[in-house]
Amino acid sequence: MSTSSTSSLSSEISMESFLKLFVTQLQNQNPLDPTDNTEFMSQLAQFSSLEQEQKQTEYLSKSNSINSASLQLDQIALASTFIGKTIKYSSSSSDSNDSSDSSSETLSGVVEGVKLEEDGTVSFIIDGESVSISNFIEVENTTTTTSSSSTTSSNILSKLFGKK
Repeated sequence: MSTSSTSSLSSEISMESFLKLFVTQLQNQNPLDPTDNTEFMSQLAQFSSLEQEQKQTEYLSKSNSINSASLQLDQIALASTFIGKTIKYSSSSSDSNDSSDSSSETLSGVVEGVKLEEDGTVSFIIDGESVSISNFIEVENTTTTTSSSSTTSSNILSKLFGKK
């Protein structure tokens, strides 16, 4: 069996299956013209390398999912600190890149809750409506005793979403 034919096998092949093929190949080789040991070692090294790449891809995929979930939890935790506070937010979607949209206005309202949307974004609930956390502008100063923590939370949100 040539190297190219073993490398074209399904990527789902396990190490056990590969070793069975490898042993079968050794048993059925032509005794008058045996395959060179370096070719066998090369095949084994290629398979081991492929197996490691598959494990790394799987690990990175899981790691990416965990990082995404962690970011969502951080955003929910941070956004929930605004429950009961009056915030200013933009009425336009932050996703629109249309510079001709001049109908954007600054609104304010009391945060009633926080919601994780189906697309994975976090939203404030204001007057029963979802307002994307990316539309957040600032916390309105209602009292001087809470302005320090509100300013800190406001600064953290601004850094997360790149707004001033």
